[in-house]
Amino acid sequence: MGITTKALRRGTMTVATVAAVGALGACSTGQPGNSAPAPAPQSGNGGGVGAAPNAGTGQGSAAKSTPAADGSGGSHPNCANLKVTDKTPDLVPGTTTQMRFQLLLTNQGSAPCVVRGFPGVRLDGADGSTWDLARTNADVTPVLLGHGEHATADLTYSTAAPITGGGSGSTDSGWHATTMTVTPPNSTNTQTLAWVDSVGLAKQDGATHPGTYVGPVHSAK
Repeated sequence: MGITTKALRRGTMTVATVAAVGALGACSTGQPGNSAPAPAPQSGNGGGVGAAPNAGTGQGSAAKSTPAADGSGGSHPNCANLKVTDKTPDLVPGTTTQMRFQLLLTNQGSAPCVVRGFPGVRLDGADGSTWDLARTNADVTPVLLGHGEHATADLTYSTAAPITGGGSGSTDSGWHATTMTVTPPNSTNTQTLAWVDSVGLAKQDGATHPGTYVGPVHSAK
C-alpha cells in the first residue's frame, strides 16, 4: 500500500474530522462524539500499563518466538520486525479537544507473521517528564501481515485548549510532548518518533479515565 508518513506539524494544525495508554475513552468520560471503548485503568508506569493478554507491550517486554494464532485456523510467528510510523491527526467528530491518528506497524520481515495486542506508548515532554499512555478495553484480534503489509492502532489525545474554527489550538497552554516512544506488541523493538503535534495536551497521567489513550492493533484493510 502506498501509504506515506505525515510531516510533523508545527504551530497551527489543520482540522479535519476526526478512549487509554495514559488516557481514557471519551465515551466513558462523558465527552461527546467518541465511541471507542473505555480504556483499562492504569496500574503503574511503563509500557505495560493496562496490558491485555498477549499484548506484549512495553519497553523491555520479552519477544515471543512461539507460533501465534493468525485468526484463520493457522499459526505464524509473532512479528519481530515491525517498523512504526504515524499519520496526520484529525479532530474526533463532535469534539473540540480530542484528536486522533493512526500508528502504522509495517512488517519488514521476509515471511508472514502475526501482530496482536496493544503497542506500548510513552510520550516524552519538553519539561523532561514522561507519560506512559493507558490502553482501551477494546477486543484484541490477531492480524496476519505479509511482507510490506501493515496493521494500525488508533491513538487519541486530549488538547488543553479547544481547537478553534480556524483549525488551531493553543500552543502556549498545556503539556507539550516532543517525542513518542512506541514498542510493538510482543516485541522489544522500541522506536522513537517525533510527536505529531505542537498543541499543548491535557496531561492526565494520574487520572483513572484520561482522554489520551491507545487502542489495539487492527487490520488496515
